[in-house]
Amino acid sequence: MTKNDIMEEEKVRAIIWDELRKAFGVNVASNPDIEFLNTSEIAKILGYKNTRPIYALIESGVLRIGQEVQDRRSPGSQKADYYFNKNACLKRLNTPPEKRAN
Repeated sequence: MTKNDIMEEEKVRAIIWDELRKAFGVNVASNPDIEFLNTSEIAKILGYKNTRPIYALIESGVLRIGQEVQDRRSPGSQKADYYFNKNACLKRLNTPPEKRAN
């Protein structure tokens, strides 16, 4: 098992725990620091009235898929199904633009 495999397994576990928590209303997580929110929820937390600015942050590369954002769309689906790591998003947005690494 390589380091990449371990990282992928951790991401999968985080997604599964998040979905179980939502489905059953249980506040159980393998990592309590990770809280995934859908686009509407993260927009409210970040102070936006709608989701358009969130999509603009993704398109501009400020929020990165695979880092702060998960794309959970079904295979073959054209419509995005984004979930956001709340703390990772806040950390990224609180980092000055000149210090953000892509």
